[in-house]
Formats: sequence, C-alpha cells, structure tokens
Amino acid sequence: MKTFKVAAFFLEKQGELLPIPIQDGLIINREDEQQSWLIELFLDEKEEQSIRPFEGKEQVQARVAITHRGNDPALFDVAIRSFQPLEKGVSVLLDAQLRQMRNKYAKQVLHSLVEQGLEGDELLDTFARVLRKRPNVPAQSEKK
Repeated sequence: MKTFKVAAFFLEKQGELLPIPIQDGLIINREDEQQSWLIELFLDEKEEQSIRPFEGKEQVQARVAITHRGNDPALFDVAIRSFQPLEKGVSVLLDAQLRQMRNKYAKQVLHSLVEQGLEGDELLDTFARVLRKRPNVPAQSEKK
C-alpha cells in the first residue's frame, strides 16, 4: 500500500464540482486488482454539512488532487464509509474506486462533455473553458 496527501477534494453534484474545504487528508492506494483506494478527510465541523448530503449514496464522482495543489485531479467513484467526530472537527472515511489517473484529465473532461451531448463549437468552447478553470485549489497567493 502507498499513502499520499490529499491536496484538494471535490464532489460532483448535478454535473457541477463542489469543492470540499479540508484541513488535511490522506489517500491510500490499496494496490489491488480493483484499483481501490481509501480516503480520509479531516474537516472543520462547519464543513461537515457540505459532505453529509452524500452519505448513503452508493457512488459519487469525486476528483482528488494528490500530493500538490497544482496536480490535475484523479477521478474516483466514492462512497462514504463513516464520520468520526474529533476534538476539533470531523474525520470522514471514504471507499474509493479509481476511474482514471490525473494525467488523463483532458480526456475525462472531453468524454464528460460528449456524454452531455455537446458538439461542434459549443463542445470546443466548453472544453477550453473547463480546462482553463480546472478544479484545483487556488494558488497560495489567492488565499489571503
């Protein structure tokens, strides 16, 4: 097994990516044939409400920037396993199934847009716009 830091985490809700602000997070590659992973997110108590609506759903699409904020996110199907209250915040444990690695992000975006029925100039314009505003956490200078 290999463990990595979660730099950013997003859940898909009705076709839109919802950023989940995290205090910290770990993602563990189980290195099995099913390409399964385990994700643990540490959230502020107030952020717990942003992820609670996804509890009980079998599969939710998630995008995870691993190790560094600037990395393209990897695409996962996730299911919430548990919530654990902590002294300051909450730990959320998720089972995850890798769909595609982060270096295939452009292909993922294109596939998603085609599945939505976009074509021609609308497809090209939307594809370019989505790639420009890919779901990464803002740069450190933008956080201030």
